[in-house]
Amino acid sequence: MIETRATIAIVRRHIDRRFIADWVMQFGLLLALAYVFAPSFGASAPAVIALLAATAGAESSHVRSLRRLTFFTVPLYGRQLARAHAVAPSLLALSLPLGFVAGASLRGSAPLAAAVGIATLATLVATLVSLSAIFRDGRERAIYIAVAVTAGFSIAIPYALEPTWFLAIVALAFVEGFVALRSFGETLARYDPLPD
Repeated sequence: MIETRATIAIVRRHIDRRFIADWVMQFGLLLALAYVFAPSFGASAPAVIALLAATAGAESSHVRSLRRLTFFTVPLYGRQLARAHAVAPSLLALSLPLGFVAGASLRGSAPLAAAVGIATLATLVATLVSLSAIFRDGRERAIYIAVAVTAGFSIAIPYALEPTWFLAIVALAFVEGFVALRSFGETLARYDPLPD
């Protein structure tokens, strides 16, 4: 019961007015890009969205706030903290594929449901992987962001090359997302926010 309340408190702390403003801004940006460029993106749209998600996830002010000491005083273990902290960035990342779908639909070139699903999965995987970049600086941070982009591409590009592999790609996305969340939990379990 305490774990559930602590998790809800963390999620509520992340989802504030600034979060909503960021969500609307990202949605609007992707809507505008899709409205202008949707026909040009074609099958590469999920990869483009995953790239944006990986970089946006690591740079989000909501995610950077994880370094605050107050988040480590709640009665949760690393894995529980990881799940709680992953909710807001994942919801924020969903603004990207939703904005793209809205813009492409307004343009009259709505993507297939399968392509939207793959874009969403690629976005979530890239976001979950990028969370571990928060506790790194410099070169290590850049490496984590590159790994997040690669993880998103590993979902998006196979679908662009061979759409009939849809179920295998979905399974891969779930495995990568699970591993990313576990890795983030281990990162949180080892992170000491107090200076030596």
